[in-house]
Amino acid sequence: MCLSSVYFIKSNQEKELICKNIASVESYNQRLIFTNVLGIPTEIEGEISHIDLVENYIYVRPKA
Repeated sequence: MCLSSVYFIKSNQEKELICKNIASVESYNQRLIFTNVLGIPTEIEGEISHIDLVENYIYVRPKA
């Protein structure tokens, strides 16, 4: 099973870990909802910058 970690990219390009062990991603009402393997959701405002499927990282940036 491949689970991902979500990082928020700040304006200075610094990365902040938001959540780990993410099993699913949804977009709802212009927000992103990341649900971990235990079913616990983390909801944030932003947009996906890019996803690294090899390293299992999801990068999120502030909305433009």
